[in-house]
Amino acid sequence: MINPETSHVRNCVPTQIVECAWSEEERLSALDAYDIIGSLPELAFDDIARIAALTFNAPIAVVSFVGRDSLWFKSEIGLGANETPREISFCTHAILQKGLFVVRDATEDERFSCNPLVTGEPHLRFYAGAVLRTESGLPLGTVCVLDRVARPDGPTPMQAEILETLARRVMRELEFRVERRFLEVALATMDQGLMMIEADGRVPIINSRAAELLGLPVDFTESRPRLEEIVAFQKEHEEIARTGDDLRRYVEQESMHASRFDHEHTRPDGTVLEVRTVPVAGGGLVRTFTDITNRKAAEDEIWRMANQDVLTGLPNRAAFTKRLNEALEKAEADGTTVSLLLIDLDEFKDVNDLLGHDAGDELLRQTAARLSALARPCDMVARIGGDEFAFILVGPLTLDNAARFAEHLVDELRATFDYQGLVLSTKASVGVAAFPDHHRDAAELMKDADIALYRAKAEGRTRAVVYNELAREIIHQRVRILHEVREGLACGEFLPFYQPKIDLQTGRITGFEALARWRKPDSGLVTPAYFGSAFADFEVAIAFGEMMIQRIAADLRSWSDAGLEFGTIAVNTSSAEFADPQLAQRFLKILDDHDVPTNRIEIEITESVFLGRCPEMIAATLQNFHDHGVRIALDDFGTGFASLMHLKQFCVDHLKIDQSFVRDFLVDTGDAAIVEAVIGLGGSFGLEVTAEGVETPEQAERLLALGCNYAQGFLYAKPMPGTRVPWHIENWEAVGDKGRAGQPFVPKLAHGGR
Repeated sequence: MINPETSHVRNCVPTQIVECAWSEEERLSALDAYDIIGSLPELAFDDIARIAALTFNAPIAVVSFVGRDSLWFKSEIGLGANETPREISFCTHAILQKGLFVVRDATEDERFSCNPLVTGEPHLRFYAGAVLRTESGLPLGTVCVLDRVARPDGPTPMQAEILETLARRVMRELEFRVERRFLEVALATMDQGLMMIEADGRVPIINSRAAELLGLPVDFTESRPRLEEIVAFQKEHEEIARTGDDLRRYVEQESMHASRFDHEHTRPDGTVLEVRTVPVAGGGLVRTFTDITNRKAAEDEIWRMANQDVLTGLPNRAAFTKRLNEALEKAEADGTTVSLLLIDLDEFKDVNDLLGHDAGDELLRQTAARLSALARPCDMVARIGGDEFAFILVGPLTLDNAARFAEHLVDELRATFDYQGLVLSTKASVGVAAFPDHHRDAAELMKDADIALYRAKAEGRTRAVVYNELAREIIHQRVRILHEVREGLACGEFLPFYQPKIDLQTGRITGFEALARWRKPDSGLVTPAYFGSAFADFEVAIAFGEMMIQRIAADLRSWSDAGLEFGTIAVNTSSAEFADPQLAQRFLKILDDHDVPTNRIEIEITESVFLGRCPEMIAATLQNFHDHGVRIALDDFGTGFASLMHLKQFCVDHLKIDQSFVRDFLVDTGDAAIVEAVIGLGGSFGLEVTAEGVETPEQAERLLALGCNYAQGFLYAKPMPGTRVPWHIENWEAVGDKGRAGQPFVPKLAHGGR
């Protein structure tokens, strides 16, 4: 018994009294009627606790009953006690709830943070309990799982459903115990078959239920047959001949000194019997037969829920993981191969968003059916995630065979199908990995296939890609950089540098672009060329963007206070930031906090933003910025996938020509055509145009002649820290009225520069 010091209990928040439709005396009376407290262990309850522990992967699972003063455990795994005081039990709280009671982290819950079961052994952190409730609604106890580690996410919906199913099963077992207790008194009407066998093989008692369960005629049982006659009858009618032989040997050879013998038997008609044989002191046996067909069906259902995807009928991730480990173990022993294909549907979210979840579900079912049709009996197809499937190919197949099969699979999935008059298709990307070509460990092989799948998506989707080590190295590098960036953010190592934007006609500074730099302690000043991949991570992108706008706003406030005219500051944003519907609100609040006018800011976006999954949200965010006076610039125009429709659909004010086109446009006719087209496009749409990467006066002259408005580049200045901007502005000499018509501005600092 767990017996804590009561002083700890007095420090805890007391149990809240909840109004219930039942009284405590009614509840205790119902509990007493089941005569369960103090009873011996039973296999059915032990199985329930075991299934609960396995379902939650938890070290502790309990079938408990809440008595007047204590919590008593009918079955427990991992606790090492049979009861605990009621006043400190989690289950006391659970029975007051209508549904599942979950404590994700007991140390954070004022009801349990000072509970001795939390502060001391067994150091509980997580609890989930489903109430054992009678048909009249009286709570008797719980089926619960506990862990010494907090689980902030709580149970999954499937785990919760299984736990409540187990609670209902406990109640069925309790009802069955009541029936069995009464039926033991009246053998003639008992629901359990019973057979008593004497040491010499005579069978003096076979009740009517046993005759029914064994398929024995009444007149045959009334003739007091011997055991061998019963076995012969069962063999003749193909009933339980094998187990009959086992029983005969058990009686003849072991009856005097044997232990209990239990087994299950399935009759030809599908009835499942739990057969229990118990030796009697002085010789002989008692054998009982219990119809556990419904219980087995419930267990099978629980197994299916734990191992099978409900929507598609395919094995789920748990079953897949087990099968992959088995296949790899066998392949290693037999010298054969295992190929793993990870399959991700390319347009599943679009179908869900545009056509609804019913269409998405049908897409998943169609995919499952097509994949299953391609599988051999020795293979496995599983659904391991929302729109992700896995295919295990076993046998003497080479990696090339698996790659060709994956390409065939992509083609097969591409075929269209009809859904409510619409034509849909299951386009997919596939990553391929294999043993022994790649890793032997199942988890590592999964990583291999996942990396290959990532490459398939990066290369354009709807294709199959085979894993190679270089891809893993690239992923590892990205993971390492992501970790470094997180540390850099925590240490405040990122800051904006500023590059001026110049009016090609007047030479005046019309603004600056804020460019991210990283003062990396071990590397000096680092540009986004090194750390830009980290912005694919939503949390990093949000934290980075917020840090940059905070520092930019602080710089602008400082320059304004100094009376500097710095124009408009362009702020770069990442695609991931636009997944946050609060992006505009957050930025605008920071500007307001620093008293920075919104017309001093220009948001730069790349064309990849338009490829986001929620164009309506992107449009709303840009419109919010625009409505508050923030200008929108489309950066690196011409390098991505933007269309003219985007210029009409989204409120863009400014186009920036990527430096990759500007660099050689004086000598490369292709680049020249693109530069001229973008400038013309900007003029047609009434947009300002800035050329990036301008390095020579000749480039500036040509851009001015083509009608380009502004230029940025090393011809004018390299990016500089915010502390350098005031000096640069004060020492900048523009052409002004001294400029010649049609001639570009050539920079010259008034005092020679530093």
